[in-house]
Order: sequence, then C-alpha cells, then structure tokens
Amino acid sequence: MEPTRIDELEHADLAHPQRILVAEDEEPIRLLWQRFLSRWGYEVDLAEDGRIALQLARASRYSLLITDLTMPGMSGLDLVHQLKAEQPELEIIVTTGYGTIENAVDMMKAGAHEFITKPISFKHAEKAIQRCLHNVRARQENERLRQANQDLTELSHMKEKFLAITSHELRTPVALISNVLEVLGNELDGHPAAPMVTMIERAARQLREIVGEMHELSSATSGNLKLQRTRFEVAAMCGEIYEEEELGIAERGHNVICSVPGGLQFYADRTKLKMALRELVQNAIKFTGDGGTIQVSMDCDPAGALCVQVTDDGIGIAPAEQHRIFDLFYEINDPQHHHSSQTRFQGGGMGIGLAMVSEIVRAHNGQIKLESAKGAGSAFTVTIPAAQEQPAAPWGE
Repeated sequence: MEPTRIDELEHADLAHPQRILVAEDEEPIRLLWQRFLSRWGYEVDLAEDGRIALQLARASRYSLLITDLTMPGMSGLDLVHQLKAEQPELEIIVTTGYGTIENAVDMMKAGAHEFITKPISFKHAEKAIQRCLHNVRARQENERLRQANQDLTELSHMKEKFLAITSHELRTPVALISNVLEVLGNELDGHPAAPMVTMIERAARQLREIVGEMHELSSATSGNLKLQRTRFEVAAMCGEIYEEEELGIAERGHNVICSVPGGLQFYADRTKLKMALRELVQNAIKFTGDGGTIQVSMDCDPAGALCVQVTDDGIGIAPAEQHRIFDLFYEINDPQHHHSSQTRFQGGGMGIGLAMVSEIVRAHNGQIKLESAKGAGSAFTVTIPAAQEQPAAPWGE
C-alpha cells in the first residue's frame, strides 16, 4: 500500500480526535498497522520515512504519531525532536527492533509517551494507543472547560460593565423627569390632563426604583456596597412593605399573612434589607396565581440571627433553573413572552431583583436558600447573622 501523500490530505478533517500517523520504513509492518488501526476504528495515514512523516504532520493535524526508531533519511529520534518542538501536545509511540534501556530513555527524554519493541504485539499496542488517546481527550476536555470558563468570566465582566454604565447614565435623566413631573402635577391640579401626568409619574417612579436597584447592584458587584447598620423595629419595616404593595395585592386578590413578633428589633442596614425583602414579596406576587396565598415570617433564632421566610403557593421553579435564578439578568419566563409589570401574573423584569437580594444578603454575611418545585410554590429563606452593634459616634466626630 502506497503512503498517503500531502495532496491527498487537503480536505482532511483537521479536528478529528482519533487520527493517527504511522512512520515505518518496512512496508509489511506499515500494512499491519493500517489493518489493525482501521479495524479499531481509527483514521490512518502512512509514511515510509521520517521526512515524509514530518511533511504530513505539518500539513495536517494528528492526535498520535507511531514511529519506528531507525529509518533512512530522518530517524525516529530526529522526527520526535522536531515534532515535539512544533507540536508539544502530540502523543508519540516509538517502535524499534533494537530496544534497549538507553533507547527508551532517549526517546522518553525527546517526548515519546510509549515505547514498543518488535516484533510488535498488537494487543499490547492497542492498550498503549488507548492510553495515549485518553491523554488527548483529557487535554481537549480541559481546554474546552478552560475556554468555557474564560467565556463566562468575560460575559460576567460585560454584565457588570453594562450595569455600571447604565445605572450611572440613567440616574440624572430619571431624576430630572421626576422633578418636572412634580412641578407639572402642581400646575395641572384639576386640569383634564392631570390623570395623564399621574400615569407618567407612576411610570417614572417605577423607572426610578429600577435605576436605584441597578445602582445598588452595581455597587455590590464591584465590592462597593456599604452597609449603614442601625437598630430598627422589624415589624414596622414589614408593615411598610405591605403598605407599598397593598394595591398589587388587592388587584390580584392575594391572601398575605405576615408573622412578626411585636417589639422585635434587629441591627442591620434597614434600607437595603427592606429592599431585599420587598423584592421577595414582589416576586411572590408576580408568580402566584390570583387568589393565592403568600406568607411572610420574620423572627430571631436563639443565636440572634434574623430569619426571614417568604412562601407562596404559586407556579414554583423547576430544579434545573433554581441554581440560576440569582444570576444577573436571568429570567425564568421565555423572553419572547416578556411583559414588564410589578403585579401582573408572571410579569417580567430586568432580571436584577433576585441578584440584588443575593448581594444584599451576602453583604450582611447571610445566606439565602430556595425550596421549590414546579407547580408547588416556592419558599425563600434568608438568614442574617447578628452583628456586633457599633456605638453611635460622639457629636463632632
């Protein structure tokens, strides 16, 4: 059988993971390699000396080189030295009829991975080939994972950059719109256009809240989220959230049950903790059917940690999606059916709310857990450990 020439490889699959090049000057042995390797399911190219093997290896891409040690023109040792300098990842098996320890050591130093003596035992050769190709697949998988991790890191940086730029650029125009609407509202009091201004004010308020969340999340993801801890009444904070969401609760006919011990106080960043709890309540409203039940409970455990649980009997979250719901810009709903609403059933959003909750909880050294099943509701549990209360700074400091 004639060796494969370079012009026959022009259209070869360069990415094939099990492509083998055999360099052997004895034609009967080349034919044996051709027969066995083809039977084992590998693609094979043949070369009768090291020079042709070097040309083939430069023109194509192989997972494995099987080369004789002694060949005319270019020896197997010279071939291994040359190819290892050009293709360090190439696996190499060396065969020889003059096997000595010195030969084996020289070839291993040159970069060979296996050493087979003649006459060749093809049963032994098959195992050696499998070991080499296992190394190839392992490297390919490691490279695939490395590239995937690099892509994810770049995507994460892009998300953070987008969040930071967007929140910064939107704050000023949103504030200006709100100020102008406040003036218009006063000027048009009783005017037929007043209801329209009220509608715009409501939309502007929602936009202002979104921008505020984006700003907080941008600070958190960049490590600049600062906590302003104070001691506060937990029940009062919970009551404020209920009042702010009461219109949406009534609109959807939800039964909301709040359980908070009277007089319970906690030391944390009240503003940010309220923001996180409100997001969990809004999330429950959006994903609980009309007339459903939402339960909010807050209490301290024996160690002084604040334990918050928001439970609903809504649509639930499939196990495959649960690990992603706290990712930035991730939404459970199909984006094609997206509609933005804080109260509408399965209303969409920007996918920043639960990411913000996670960052606020993390900033308090707390934990958030989810228990849910598709069609069986969800239970978000937040635990905020007690922090050492700092004394108020004296006047003048």
